[in-house]
Amino acid sequence: MEKSNSPKLAFYYCLSLVTLIIGSISIGTILFELINKFSPLISGNYYNDGSGLKQAISGAIIAFPIYYFITRNIYKGILKNEFDIDSGARKWLTYFIIFISSVVMIGSLIGLLMNFLDGETTMNFVLKALSILAIASSIFGFYFTDIKQKEINHSFNKKYFICSLSVVLIIFISSFFIVESPMEARNRKMDQKIISNLDAINRGVDQYYNDKKVLPENLDMIKAEGYSYIDTSQFIDETTSGYYEYRVIDDKKFELCATFNSSNMNADNNNNYYDMNWRHDKGHQCITRRVESWEK
Repeated sequence: MEKSNSPKLAFYYCLSLVTLIIGSISIGTILFELINKFSPLISGNYYNDGSGLKQAISGAIIAFPIYYFITRNIYKGILKNEFDIDSGARKWLTYFIIFISSVVMIGSLIGLLMNFLDGETTMNFVLKALSILAIASSIFGFYFTDIKQKEINHSFNKKYFICSLSVVLIIFISSFFIVESPMEARNRKMDQKIISNLDAINRGVDQYYNDKKVLPENLDMIKAEGYSYIDTSQFIDETTSGYYEYRVIDDKKFELCATFNSSNMNADNNNNYYDMNWRHDKGHQCITRRVESWEK
């Protein structure tokens, strides 16, 4: 077979570049989250629902198998004389991968240095910088060695595959110790919906009190007012198909009760408005609220 097959070779290298970048960024993100777990950011009290980590895990799961498969096909093509190991296209595409990887590495290091100069801890900066350099070094080491080969070095390729795959698996498995499970995520989202409903009811009680100068006796009295910011579905507790429990305690205090799927008492995301203002344990919980008077 003729060794000139540039379009197919270009396709393989472009796809390997995309999956390599996605996979490397994903592994870097997981490493960053692991570092933040044990060496927290000074500014790390912002709300973080773990979506970035979940995206990184998903990226690693999808990208790396494709990358290893495509890279294997490239070397199989060379062994079958489908691709020329000394072709200009292969060298150009390899250097293009190195170039893009360099740009990503430089951008990441610039971002880290900006955070460090903005007051982040030295340990956090050093660990993340070393992570970026380690990822970049493995990429550069492989491709710079590969581009110099006059024939396929099976021993080198096998060692690179085993070492890189081992590191990826170790980091990937480690991520499951800090990410919430799909069940925990579902429970959290269900609880956030409950809290959103309770918060809307709370605002309705405040509105009613400021209009009538008295707390409503039940939720039907709020519903009858037809406040535009409350959807009637927000009165319904999906676990019972009835109204959320509402009880008047005194002239300015009341309780709202619901059944929660999890606890947010020890949540790290203390800057989340809902978690700060609606602390609850798992199970049936009644939260005491004090009406907010708008009179000056």
